[in-house]
Amino acid sequence: MWWFFSLSIIPVVILTGYFTWSQSQLLIDQAHQQLESERDRYYVTITSYFNDQVRAVTNLAASDLATSSGGRFYGFPHAFQQLGDDTRQSQRRLIPILQQSPNQYAGVTAQKYHRLYRRFHHQFQSWLARYAFNNLAMFDLNQNLVYTVKAHPMTQDNPSLKNAIKQLMNMPAQQRPKWMRTAFEPHGSRTMQAWYLVPILKSGHMQSVLAISTTTDNLSATLRQRQQPESGLWLINQNHQSLLNSWVPHTDQARPSILPSKHAIDAAFHGQQGVMSPSQYTLMPQLTAYRPVNVVGASWALITCTPQKRAYQPLRHLYAISATLVIVVIVLLVCVGHWLSHRLTLPILQLTWCAEQFAAGELDYPVTHRQRKDEIGRLASALSHLKHSLRATYFSPSSTINDKETQAHQPESIHRRLVDAMNLALAAWGGDKIGLAEKSGLWRVYQDKGSFQTRTLDKYLHVETVPKTPRWRNVVRTLDFVLKHTSEQSPHYQALKQAQLDIQHWVSQDKGQR
Repeated sequence: MWWFFSLSIIPVVILTGYFTWSQSQLLIDQAHQQLESERDRYYVTITSYFNDQVRAVTNLAASDLATSSGGRFYGFPHAFQQLGDDTRQSQRRLIPILQQSPNQYAGVTAQKYHRLYRRFHHQFQSWLARYAFNNLAMFDLNQNLVYTVKAHPMTQDNPSLKNAIKQLMNMPAQQRPKWMRTAFEPHGSRTMQAWYLVPILKSGHMQSVLAISTTTDNLSATLRQRQQPESGLWLINQNHQSLLNSWVPHTDQARPSILPSKHAIDAAFHGQQGVMSPSQYTLMPQLTAYRPVNVVGASWALITCTPQKRAYQPLRHLYAISATLVIVVIVLLVCVGHWLSHRLTLPILQLTWCAEQFAAGELDYPVTHRQRKDEIGRLASALSHLKHSLRATYFSPSSTINDKETQAHQPESIHRRLVDAMNLALAAWGGDKIGLAEKSGLWRVYQDKGSFQTRTLDKYLHVETVPKTPRWRNVVRTLDFVLKHTSEQSPHYQALKQAQLDIQHWVSQDKGQR
């Protein structure tokens, strides 16, 4: 059975292992491609988002709304100068107007600014709401804040904004860009903010600067709608700050369970793109996809991660199916082997034992499996015919006369000697027939209806049941075995030795007569 089991299970295990390995490589490649596709979708969304912002800012600068409010002689810069005798006084009178509170400093000179404010403020508010910008402000050529949609203290006191305005104004007219943007900086606890700067021109001369504030809140909200659960997304600048609140969670209450790999960030800043598996440069069980983002004059790193458990879920299903298949095949082969053992091996063993009994002269042993139609049935039928032939030979009249003559010349029947020797050996062993048969290994033990039987040994305990051709060698070996386990001081020891000598003497005489 074991050779059948080995020859059957080894090819199955090899084929299943090869199939699992090949399919696992395909599933791993598929997981990497899926993460790369997800990363590229984020890339398209991000680039489109910032390109749309640039387009909206440049269109505003070229529209009549910006030109009329900041480019002509009656625009906000000129009206701001008429709010007071100096810049400080104009700034003091401008604050209540921007905060839409009662103007305690309003005078005759402030009426023009009030008319401009009522005319353009609502239009700038509508434009901000339409393009989802955060704030809009206007500065004159002296870097004074002359108008803003939302009055905020940091609008005028922002160092990055002031430096950018100064840099834009100091540029030659031929080198001055149509727009420029400051770097993203933290604004609040979870928001990154930047300013778009656009020069407002009149007849080729710069009249004022339009500053438009943008944050990453709208971009984060857009990406959150397209993000897979449990995945992480980062858009990291050169200062290793994420523009997407460090992590874009799937829900507002979620907390990040994965972190970006530093090696992936460095690779993206070097212009590389790809997928980093969990075994590469990271101790966290996750897949990381990275690529550079060069958009509107900025160089960022786009990193997206997904847990290894989620990315390789089809791979775990494949392993489970393969293991189940191997287990099912093993169980099936065990069942088939067990069936073959009872169908083929056990009948052959039974018929072999039957032939051995016939060879020992025990012709009363039953022959089974004669009703089968296969080769085992033919073998059983042949043994049955052999049994009848042997019985006819042993019990023929000539055989009976020869047996009587032989018995007449023998002073004592060998059958009696064998029976006496076996009873003496059993008495020396303590009367345990089953124990003597199992320990010596000379007599077979049968299991019949839940109990153990020693049928062959029992035949040598009575003269009437001893086979006509007894197996005297087994009796002698049994005596040797019992003598080895019997002390010389035992009362049975000398009797066993004498019985053994009697049998050997009879055998030698019998051979001499022949």
